[in-house]
Amino acid sequence: MPKRTVTVIGTGRAAVTPDVVRLDLRVGHDAADVASALSGASKGIAAVGTVVRSQGIADADIRTLDATVTQRYDNTGTAVGFTAQQRLGVTVRRLEAVGSVLESAAAEVGNALLVDQVRLDVADRSEGLARARDAAYAEARTKAEQYAALSGSELGEVLGVTEAGATPLPAARAMGLAAREMAASMPVEGGDLEITASVTVTWELR
Repeated sequence: MPKRTVTVIGTGRAAVTPDVVRLDLRVGHDAADVASALSGASKGIAAVGTVVRSQGIADADIRTLDATVTQRYDNTGTAVGFTAQQRLGVTVRRLEAVGSVLESAAAEVGNALLVDQVRLDVADRSEGLARARDAAYAEARTKAEQYAALSGSELGEVLGVTEAGATPLPAARAMGLAAREMAASMPVEGGDLEITASVTVTWELR
C-alpha cells in the first residue's frame, strides 16, 4: 500500500540592506566602417574604465558585458554607416559615490556615455537567503501540519525537499539616459531589499 503523503509549498522572505550599486554603462560610436566604429567604441569604454578606476573602483568590480555592431540607415532606408557599442559593468561599493562615478565618466566621454542600468544589490546574499529559506520551510511545515490535522493524521518523516528557486533582488532599472544628466540628481538611498525563497516539501502522513 503506498504511503499517504502531503506536499506543500512554503515561501519565505528576508529583508536585506543593500551595500553595493551595480551600474551598466554603455559607450557608442558611429563611423563609416565597422573597424572605425569598433575602434571608437573601444577607446571610449577604455577611457571610462580608466576614470572609474580613478574613483577608487577596484579592477575586480569592473567587467566587460558585451559589444555589438549594427548598421545605420537614414530616413530613406539607405545604409550610411555603422554603430558600435560596448557595455561595462561597474560595482560601486559606496552608495554615496555613485554620482561622482557617473559624473567623472561623463566628463571623460560626454554624452556618448549612457547608463542602461542602476541596481541596488548586496555583495553577499548568503545570510539573507538562509533566513528566507528558514522562513519558507517553517511556512511549509505550518501548512502541512494543518492539512494533516484536517485529515486526522500526524506528520511523519520528510520524504522530499525541493527548492523552487530564490527570487533575486529587484530587477534592474533600464535607464538609457545620459550619465551627465543622471549624475546631477543621483542620491542613492539604500532602504531595504527583499530576498524570497520558495520550497516544496513532502511529508509522510501517519
